[in-house]
Amino acid sequence: MATTLPQQEGHPVLRHDNTIDSMASEEAIPVEKGDVAGLLVERLRAWKHAVGYIEAYVSHTEAVHKVMAKEYEKVLKSVSEPLKEGHHFAQDVGGVASFFENVRTNTQGIAQTHHETERALKTHVLPILERLHTEIKDRAKHIHSASEKSSKSVAKARNQTQNHIELLGQHASGFDSMGSGQSAAPAGLAHISIPGTHSHGSGGKLKPDVDPYILQRGVLHRLHKQVIEENNHRQELLGVQNQMQQFEAHIVQTIQQALGSFYEHVGAQADRQKALYGDIIAAGQKLPPDFEWNGFATRYANLLIDPSSPARSIESIQFPNQGHQSTKALIEGTLSRKGKVMRSYSAAYYVVTPCKYLHEFKDNDNYSKDPSPEMSLYLPDCTVGALSKPPNAKFIVSGKDAGSTIKALSSKHDYAFKAATYEDAARWHQIISTCAGLTTNESPLQSPISPTSSGAASGTATPPSYSRTGVQELGVTHPGTNGAQVGNGVSGVPIVAAGDVKRS
Repeated sequence: MATTLPQQEGHPVLRHDNTIDSMASEEAIPVEKGDVAGLLVERLRAWKHAVGYIEAYVSHTEAVHKVMAKEYEKVLKSVSEPLKEGHHFAQDVGGVASFFENVRTNTQGIAQTHHETERALKTHVLPILERLHTEIKDRAKHIHSASEKSSKSVAKARNQTQNHIELLGQHASGFDSMGSGQSAAPAGLAHISIPGTHSHGSGGKLKPDVDPYILQRGVLHRLHKQVIEENNHRQELLGVQNQMQQFEAHIVQTIQQALGSFYEHVGAQADRQKALYGDIIAAGQKLPPDFEWNGFATRYANLLIDPSSPARSIESIQFPNQGHQSTKALIEGTLSRKGKVMRSYSAAYYVVTPCKYLHEFKDNDNYSKDPSPEMSLYLPDCTVGALSKPPNAKFIVSGKDAGSTIKALSSKHDYAFKAATYEDAARWHQIISTCAGLTTNESPLQSPISPTSSGAASGTATPPSYSRTGVQELGVTHPGTNGAQVGNGVSGVPIVAAGDVKRS
């Protein structure tokens, strides 16, 4: 399937094959196994209904006792005093009158026990279940709210990672479609081919912010944030999952407490009722607190988080175009550069990419920080001076920061570099010179001066001389009949004969 890149400033419309590997994308953006929080909320809803059933059972039992108390009051009236024809019976204790008095007293006592049981169920048993019902609803609401907020953060981080992965795929394909390794060079200079790299056959160039090397660092930066969000979300769900086990034990124990209180008040009604209710309670009391949870965890082991599984790490993730040739540096390592103000050398991490950029980074390994370079020199627009003689390991690159938006910082400067050893400096100088637009035989000065600086005071060091061909950044030169450069030179830079120029 072919896709068309949108027209961007400085970029031609390109067509390329889809380079996104779906399996690698699933490694970087994992497919959800299921809604763990939703499953736990649904389980709490089931527990809420179970507690509601017990509430209804106790409530109806309370209503029955209320009705039975009224019915026994009616029974009491059937043996009302005095007895008709009572004078035929002895009034002494042990007689028929005494018997009916005993019947009335016990019948009244039965009605009173039903009243007391009704009040006990309403004031002692039902409040336990109502509080538990409320706890379950609040716990489900809390899990849903916390999970929704955490899930949105994870989804946002994953979307940002996916968008940057797709952007890397677009510009990596754009890099492939720009040519077969032949670079457009200034007029009169030879073309060179760098093995393992591509240049811009159409004359176009990628901006430093869409350099696939930089985009890959951006993917890793966003993956770092994504993994933090995913692991935080995982830890929250794991905490909720562990708390659920404890909460279920609390639910079972609270139900057992309510049922115990229910049995205490209802069991006193009669031996038969006590046996019936006792059988129900015995069955309820035999349920271990973790019996339900263990069964639940076994049935849904494919959805619940395994506490022993390791957390995600960037090292174990693969994403599309992770090893694309445009993301592999031609050379990278530590160099020291002389500052423009303090004039002292400070070390930084430098990379020359296949797109012929020299990028400077403060930190190469910490992807939690901003992956953007501190400085980017587009080498085809730069001039490279000669390497100093041993044992010095210095050379100068003259150009401007292509990634700077500040006018003062985007002007041309001489950047003085040195390496730890002469061998390292030679390697860097060779690769940078191969990518650069121009090279000269000028050795590094003791105190390099920007080619753009003008009006130097008398007695100051003369800046290095460079020869340029074609249209220059700050001036225009015109070839003469004998091959020498005549006319206007670069502002502040003397022009030397073309024979002094090393063609790249």
